[in-house]
Amino acid sequence: MTESTSERVRLPWSRSCFVCGEANPQGLHAEIFLVGDVVEMTFVPRREHVGWNDVVHGGLISTVLDELMTWAAIVHGRQAYFAVDFGVRFKAPLPAEKPCLVKARASGSRRRVVDTESWIEDQAGTVFARGTGRYLPVPAENVRGFHDDFVWADGCLDLREVFGIQR
Repeated sequence: MTESTSERVRLPWSRSCFVCGEANPQGLHAEIFLVGDVVEMTFVPRREHVGWNDVVHGGLISTVLDELMTWAAIVHGRQAYFAVDFGVRFKAPLPAEKPCLVKARASGSRRRVVDTESWIEDQAGTVFARGTGRYLPVPAENVRGFHDDFVWADGCLDLREVFGIQR
């Protein structure tokens, strides 16, 4: 995990999300930040996140990669996005309790599609998984459902306009 010279700005979070939701009792309660053009979060998988043989379940790894790619698309495109396609390549087994940094960024866009890339690495720079994804805007009629779920705190990147929320 390398230190960045860019300012870290916290992104808003939800109440319900498995990854960042503050009120989800089963969730990760992750804090997600924007550093330059990269979205990142600290991830220390717990023992209950393993699939077998002390290796973190690939579905959970995919979940955190998707979460950060979604935020990368949102920050890049300045609107709400959902994944329409993503893939994950597992590079090395990720053991439980291994402190990692999950990162994602937009890698391109055309028309309404935002392409993203993501990865999970440890302090030594070992990459455990890489993801790529394609994200499309959430239909306007579905964006209203986000209004009551997001938490907007002082110091967070103000993305209320992305979700059609008045200041």
